[in-house]
Amino acid sequence: MSGSLRVAMVTEYAYPVLGGISEHVHFLSAELAALGHDVTVVTSNAPRGQRERAETVDAEQRDRFGYRTVRIGTSVPVHSNGSIARVTVSPRLRAMLARAIGHADVVHAQGLAGPLLALESLRASSAPCTVGTFHTYFKGEHLGMRMARRYIAGGLARLDRRIAVSNACVMSLEQYFPGEWDIVPNGIDTEVFTPLASPADRDPGPPRILFVGRFDPRNGLHTLLDAARILQDRGLEFEVQVVGDGPARPRYERQAQRLGIWDRVRWLGLLKDERPELYRQATVLAAPCVLASFGVVLLEAFASGIPVVCADNVGFRQVIRDGAPGRFVPCDDAAALADGLAEVLSDPRRGADWGVRGRAIAQERYAWPIVARQIEDIYREVLDGGRRPVLASRVSGERNA
Repeated sequence: MSGSLRVAMVTEYAYPVLGGISEHVHFLSAELAALGHDVTVVTSNAPRGQRERAETVDAEQRDRFGYRTVRIGTSVPVHSNGSIARVTVSPRLRAMLARAIGHADVVHAQGLAGPLLALESLRASSAPCTVGTFHTYFKGEHLGMRMARRYIAGGLARLDRRIAVSNACVMSLEQYFPGEWDIVPNGIDTEVFTPLASPADRDPGPPRILFVGRFDPRNGLHTLLDAARILQDRGLEFEVQVVGDGPARPRYERQAQRLGIWDRVRWLGLLKDERPELYRQATVLAAPCVLASFGVVLLEAFASGIPVVCADNVGFRQVIRDGAPGRFVPCDDAAALADGLAEVLSDPRRGADWGVRGRAIAQERYAWPIVARQIEDIYREVLDGGRRPVLASRVSGERNA
């Protein structure tokens, strides 16, 4: 099927809610719209307190990026997989979904194997192409997945193609839902996330260690704060910039005060538009997250030309491999994280080399035009009656570069 497609992108997570899936949905929708497709993001009404902001964001996405947003039901938070997920509830959810996606040539459900809205869209879809992207990674058995296996499998049976953002996702999910998968990674906007034109453009001040992530225990901010105390005891100059927020913020603030590093930490809150400049100005990204399906923050650092020191988890190994630069450290090990950060802080030439190489990797492998074309090809293969793909071979990655 050639020509423009009507694409309904269904997700629990869309701006102004921040996170990896929200980023994926936004950039993929914008890129598909730029390719000439008619894209509608179908999501829930924003959480209480963000609804006025959501109206502004929705108008911006339409006017600036070319895709519409339709909101249905009510979004409520639930605890899942060591994080806080969102679920859309409504007594008429499936009927509302059917109306919202009934025009589509393609229904693309984002963030499956859990959230209700995406799964229900599979049952409500009458589109000639229905695909789903999985962003989930978990270790070992997952009680919720086992309990909801029949319900989830019933929805997945309606998919024409399953897409996973990494082999890590497939390793988690295939024990419950065996079958064929396409591996299409997350992307990065290499025109938004860019390096400084010159080192002289870096703002004055101490070296900056950047942390970006929600205040979930798995994201490891507590480990970074402990590492910062070690770096301070070694006499190194630095500042920790924390981009993120969450209910645990008072606990992390008390930890910083107790460790005597309060004046070394800047609590910047939840940010979106300001992030590219913060990456450009940073000396190094610290990513102590212990559980990840991929590594979008690593891509943001690569595209911005800054080095990465990160926890050695299976999701990050999907990114730091095949020549991609970075320093792995053991999970939950503050001393090892401090050692890795100290290596970069003490060797600017190494950091600069990693930055140049990371930027090239971002442009060659993960730029959104490349990723969106892979997704578009899957849509057209289904609509043209093409055969299903064979699962890509898995790559374990490299320890250091």
